Amino acid sequence: MIEKQMKKVDVTSKVDGKLESGAMNLYMDDARIGKIIMTNQGNQYEMAEGFEFDSNKVYRYENSHPEKQEKYVDDCDLGWC
Repeated sequence: MIEKQMKKVDVTSKVDGKLESGAMNLYMDDARIGKIIMTNQGNQYEMAEGFEFDSNKVYRYENSHPEKQEKYVDDCDLGWC
């Protein structure tokens, strides 16, 4: 198995926020990637897997070697790959 090397990419400029049900939901390409819950004790950040909120920026972890991605199938004996 090939070990994946992940890099942290700033995607803040691609993120939109929508205030919904008392929280700021974060979207990128129409997919919800997290939310900010505003409380009296401060903001709480919940991000989807592969995303991080740090120092007022949104980051996505990406494969730094896309040419080395693992195959999604091992055998092509079914004729659909």
